[in-house]
Amino acid sequence: MTPSEDWLPNLEGLREFQEAYRLPVTDIARQAPTQALHSLREATRNAPESYRPYLDEAVDCYEAGAYRGAVLMVWAATIEHIYSVIEGHRQGFKLLESENFKRYEKASFYRKIKKKSDLLYVNDGNLLLICEDAGVFNKNARSILDDALRTRNRCGHPTGYVVGREEVVVFIERLINNIISGAMIDWN
Repeated sequence: MTPSEDWLPNLEGLREFQEAYRLPVTDIARQAPTQALHSLREATRNAPESYRPYLDEAVDCYEAGAYRGAVLMVWAATIEHIYSVIEGHRQGFKLLESENFKRYEKASFYRKIKKKSDLLYVNDGNLLLICEDAGVFNKNARSILDDALRTRNRCGHPTGYVVGREEVVVFIERLINNIISGAMIDWN
C-alpha cells in the first residue's frame, strides 16, 4: 500500500459507521464556507451603523461569487472600525498624531492627524504601524492586519491573483473575530 492509500481503510470504516448510525456523509469542503458566512450575516446586524453596509456588501459579494469584492468590503469595514476606535478614544487623535509625528515627520508624505477625515490621507500600512505605536492594538493584531492588507492589495490591484472562496471566509472570519469584534483592540 502506498502512503497516499493509507487513509483508505479509515475512510471505509468511517462510511460504515455513518451508515450504521444514519449519519449523513457530506462534503465539508463544499458546506463549510456557506455555513461560516451565516454567522457573518448575524455579525453584520450587530455592527455599528458606520460600517454595517460594508459588511452587508461583503456577504452579498461572497454569495454572488465576487470574492475580490468581498475582501475589499471587509477591509473597508475593518479600516472604518479602526477609525471609529481612534475617534472614540478621549485622546485618540492626539496620541495617534504624536506617534505619526515621531515616525514620519521628515517623510514627504507626512500629514498631521487632527480629526477622522485626516486619516483618509494616511496609507493603510502606515496607519497600522502608528496604531501599534500608539497602543490601539499590539504587534499580534498588526501582524493579522498586515496579512489581511497584503490579501486586500492582491485583490484590489491588477495582479492576476485569484482568491478562493475558502480563503475569503478565513479572511473575513479572521478580521471579524479578532479586529472588528474588538478582541484584539486595546483601546476600548
